[in-house]
Amino acid sequence: MNTPEQKEKLLPKTSSRRRLFTTLFGGGAVAAIPTLAATRGNAAGTDYDTVAPEVMDSDTVAPEVMEMSTVDNARTTNVATPPLQPTDADKKILNVALGVELAIRDLYADIVAAGELNDEELSVILLIHSHHVSYAQSLGGLLGRASISDRNEITYDEYAEKIKGSFNQIAPELVVIENRATKLHITSLQLLEGLNGAALIASIISIESRHAASLASLMKNSLSAIIENNQSPIPTGA
Repeated sequence: MNTPEQKEKLLPKTSSRRRLFTTLFGGGAVAAIPTLAATRGNAAGTDYDTVAPEVMDSDTVAPEVMEMSTVDNARTTNVATPPLQPTDADKKILNVALGVELAIRDLYADIVAAGELNDEELSVILLIHSHHVSYAQSLGGLLGRASISDRNEITYDEYAEKIKGSFNQIAPELVVIENRATKLHITSLQLLEGLNGAALIASIISIESRHAASLASLMKNSLSAIIENNQSPIPTGA
């Protein structure tokens, strides 16, 4: 039987960067949206009481408890179920997010086009770029005819000149971009009413926060710098 040390030697030799990104991004770019939607739906649902009628028999339950139950049932019945599709207000918020995602998509495309990265670094950038492409497509699909088609130029112009150079030079700026985009989406999530839009934005938040943490890890930042996001929302002009 192989010892742990022997087993380690038998494993394929993979760089620390590749192992890190395999661990963080192995689950895919988009989270399970129906799960979140179901959770949010239950939180705003219409029936929290699952007690069988016979358990609430007035002969065995104090009158004040019966009265409280009646009040709770009335309150529950009056709770409005959130809409699935984006409201008109949601569409404006989601279009801001879409414009930002299109801008970040183009920023990563610029890094690739510059040709200053080695193969391993390029694979990391291409992976993150593909995520932003997917987010823009998903937002556009959800918005349909109401979606915009142009990137947010304020966001793009803010960073276009800051992402030139070697991987080590641009990585700190990419951490800022991902953290600020995450903060923007968190703000959006707090304002959205439709469940589909909220679920999609929540899934984007999950992955973009991983982008920032992963890039910060590659820079060998302190643990607090990796896990904390003290950035303001990314500039949009909105």
